[in-house]
Amino acid sequence: MMNQIKMFFILILIFSCSNEDQISKFESILGKDNSGTLTHLVSDFEKDFLKRNYPDLKIEKAYLKFLSELENDPNGNWKKTSKKSRELFNNSSLKLQVYGIADSVWIDKKLDSLSSKSSIPMIKVKWKYLGQNGKYNYGSSESSYDTSKNEDSIIAQRKKYIVINYYGKYREALKYVAEHNKFINKYLDMTQAAGSLHPSMLAYEMLIDDVDFSNYFIKRLIVTEIAYR
Repeated sequence: MMNQIKMFFILILIFSCSNEDQISKFESILGKDNSGTLTHLVSDFEKDFLKRNYPDLKIEKAYLKFLSELENDPNGNWKKTSKKSRELFNNSSLKLQVYGIADSVWIDKKLDSLSSKSSIPMIKVKWKYLGQNGKYNYGSSESSYDTSKNEDSIIAQRKKYIVINYYGKYREALKYVAEHNKFINKYLDMTQAAGSLHPSMLAYEMLIDDVDFSNYFIKRLIVTEIAYR
């Protein structure tokens, strides 16, 4: 019996050391300032948003309740995280490591050269992605839009869009974690194949996988992909 108890505590110690090493490596890849910003956002989300909306629940249960409500009502009128922290994230270098942002947006109304008639107008976006070396990578996309709406408002709205930054330090840090975290690995696979996930879809995937809401990395995924999107 005594040997079993000793073995139990040895396993706990090994797991704890392994987890600390993973966190240390994750923060090293992401960078000190970015890691500090992310830790602050997680803390604010728990102490402000979760405590304010689920005051009678412990933190892990509050995470579960939040994701359950989001998954069941993806179009609901969701309460926002604190304005101060949203501004902190939007103005931080962390956001540029997590997301690609619109560099320029315009509407293309080129004529169809074959018919000499106007083709379907398209809204085009030039995206910029901050790379691990501090330089930007660029990409582009185009899509149709509701032509009955004001073009300036369409452009203004599209400028607020964000996409996954596949080149940044955050993605690279998650790749390291994926070797040890089944759900992070699943998230990377899904987003590599499909791009950004709607928050309600990510909530659903977390719920069916029964993720550990006390996990350091799961908390950060919730904050970056749901709470501050």
